[in-house]
Amino acid sequence: MGASSIINRRLSITLVVVASTAIRVSCFVGIVKVPVFPAQQRKAIARRPPSKSTTCVSPIIAKEDYWPLSAVPKLFSESVYELIDDCKIAVVPNFLNSQQVHLLRSDAQTLWNQHKFSTDALAGYGSQGKFDPTKDRAVLRLNQWKNTESGDWLVRKQFGERMQSIRTDLAYHLDRPNLNQGLATSSNIFGNGSTEISYTRFGPGAFLKRHVDEHHEELKGRDGWLKPTRRSISWLIYLNDADWNGARDGGQLRCFERSDPHSANLRLSRSSSGSSSKCRIGARSNGDLQIGWLRASWQDPVERPVFMDARRHDGKCALYILSTSEQRGEEDEEEEYISDKFSAQPILYMAGGETLTKTVLLATHRRGRELAVRFQFIESPKSMLTELSRQSYHGQGLAPQTGEVLQDVDPVGGTLVLFDSVTLPHEVLATKERERWATSGWMHEDQQPPIVVPSSSSSSSFVSTA
Repeated sequence: MGASSIINRRLSITLVVVASTAIRVSCFVGIVKVPVFPAQQRKAIARRPPSKSTTCVSPIIAKEDYWPLSAVPKLFSESVYELIDDCKIAVVPNFLNSQQVHLLRSDAQTLWNQHKFSTDALAGYGSQGKFDPTKDRAVLRLNQWKNTESGDWLVRKQFGERMQSIRTDLAYHLDRPNLNQGLATSSNIFGNGSTEISYTRFGPGAFLKRHVDEHHEELKGRDGWLKPTRRSISWLIYLNDADWNGARDGGQLRCFERSDPHSANLRLSRSSSGSSSKCRIGARSNGDLQIGWLRASWQDPVERPVFMDARRHDGKCALYILSTSEQRGEEDEEEEYISDKFSAQPILYMAGGETLTKTVLLATHRRGRELAVRFQFIESPKSMLTELSRQSYHGQGLAPQTGEVLQDVDPVGGTLVLFDSVTLPHEVLATKERERWATSGWMHEDQQPPIVVPSSSSSSSFVSTA
């Protein structure tokens, strides 16, 4: 073969490789909506002090009176933000097209075949037999996701950039600015575009029991206070074929939504400052997380979120609800305490903790006494007895608890789901004959700092004294 023929052949191969790479690169480019700001807004942003975040992210617009709500163009319809705000699941069909789904799933399957996935102890499968990793739930951990030498790194990188645009959008339109600033956005430590980001694979028969994705720090023991960030928004994008049918194939995401109207629904139209008079759910801007509900009653026909204050300087906790009016935004909401001070351990860690909370914490407080009968945990503490009673459970799907309704989502390829990490219990029903693929993760916010408890205080053993 002559020299010119060899050169032409190599050039042809190079062009094919470049063209193939260009197709992959362009797959997620052009569909990422990056906020475009008018000139005067760009100048105002430029005057703001630089973020302390170690990664370069799109700026969050301060919500002063001169910022119109439309400053960040919405990626989603208004109903998506409302559903997340109201502790329900938001479902966006066809968020990715078939080509994008194919590229991500091909990358996931390659990494699975290369044994880069890890099985976890959270899932289960079948009714008998020895452990079989091909039938369990497996996850591509973050260190493997970020490995530029494994699989199709370019596809994962471009996908992460798209997730970043979503994080910017949700930070603004859900009024959660900490989603897009601080340590939780550091791509040096965490994922690009989402603090946690991974592929997941459910083998035939695999399921995931009911749970919530985030808990109050005091409900996680000492480790809860040692972690710098917490989960705020949970998301999944399914990578299965478009013909997936839950009735036939299983694998549905089952969500346990609240059935009664709750105070998060009491929203007014947003003012020019972007604020709205509504009682928040999940987490407050001061870092306090919700742990339960006061169910609706005849006298008070809406449910009310119950938050736990663990910021008290004696190391104790207290439960409270929020008192709002149509004239006040969150910054003016009043904390109405419904319990006396207490140590979270052991009451909130025990099986039957809900009954103890009603009889020990609420019923002894002047205001809590009349509210005790209405109290319900978002997710009750688990016990060994609870787990033993569920040994016969194989992912066929649980019934809703008091005050809940079911919402099942088929894992059809390209579908995006979003929900609040604190308030929505959910499970994954058992798959049947097919593998169930997804990319998923959690967008974090920086956690509230631990309370420094004076050494002379009689404090909970789970409060950091660092």
